[in-house]
Amino acid sequence: MRNLYFCAIATIVSLSLNAQTTGNMRGKVTDSAGKPIPSAKLALRRPDSSQISEIKINSAGSYQWRGAPYEYELTASAQGYVEHKETVKVPLANTLTKDIVLRTPEEVSVDNSPGQPVAGRESATVGINAYNEAGQLFNEKNYSQALEISEKAVTFFSKSVEESSGEPPSDVQKHLLSAKKLYALSMFEVGNADTAQRSELWLKAEPILLECLEKLPGDSIFAQCLAEIAGMKGDTEAASKYIDMVEKIEGPIAGNSYNRGVDLYNAGKTTEALPHFKRAIEIDSKMPEAYYLLAMCELGEGNFAAAKTNLQKYLAMAPKGKFASEAQEILADPAFKSN
Repeated sequence: MRNLYFCAIATIVSLSLNAQTTGNMRGKVTDSAGKPIPSAKLALRRPDSSQISEIKINSAGSYQWRGAPYEYELTASAQGYVEHKETVKVPLANTLTKDIVLRTPEEVSVDNSPGQPVAGRESATVGINAYNEAGQLFNEKNYSQALEISEKAVTFFSKSVEESSGEPPSDVQKHLLSAKKLYALSMFEVGNADTAQRSELWLKAEPILLECLEKLPGDSIFAQCLAEIAGMKGDTEAASKYIDMVEKIEGPIAGNSYNRGVDLYNAGKTTEALPHFKRAIEIDSKMPEAYYLLAMCELGEGNFAAAKTNLQKYLAMAPKGKFASEAQEILADPAFKSN
């Protein structure tokens, strides 16, 4: 019985079948030295409306916002800093990363004062233009071109740092980190879509993602990417570590627990996989495949009563599901009649 129904599931099923109608925006609000400004106020306003949406900022200066995919006027302000305004376009079913640097009146005055050009500023200007172009391409999901141009941004910001005498300006250092982030995420997305390039690009992106994770610990996207890279390398311990980081930032995620369970199940480790499927169901009870795989784990442990219950739950939720015929065949076995 145990050998008959214990089989590996190679495909991880999608957890969401609903079309997305919203967009997301996230980022940090910092001063020119890169320190967070949790007291800052963020507001979004559509040009065709007087309605204003206020965005909360946490103690690390980070924010996340979800709403309709439109063009907005973004305003950031804080006591002692010059107000920042810009137009942003929130993409549909995607995330716009928008980090904001607020400067003091004194810093703005120095930047606008006449005099000789600051060393490295010309290279920094080229880097800023390249970064903005690459960011737009990335938001449009044109990852291949975003990769090419974001690499140019990294090159020129790095050149600006080298050309600066003494300590490079803090804004240039911050721009360099932002460009590295965009470059690494572009490599990840291109590799995600192209299996032929995946290993090369993901391994190249890994050290940059690690640097970004260290310097921008409030952004979960780096840990998410690193978890997938670790999975590609077969390093399940590292993958679990990065998934834990994601959940510390974003809270429990059913898909993470489910995917951990699938990896362990496919490796034949039903005892270790079982609690992960239970955890996924605790977070989101509307996951029929989790019930089915949990039942398979219970069968592997000889827990027929628990397996029967979970198979019945699977069939109740997905009577014509991917594993419906297998579930019905198992329940028809005489071994279940007494349970």
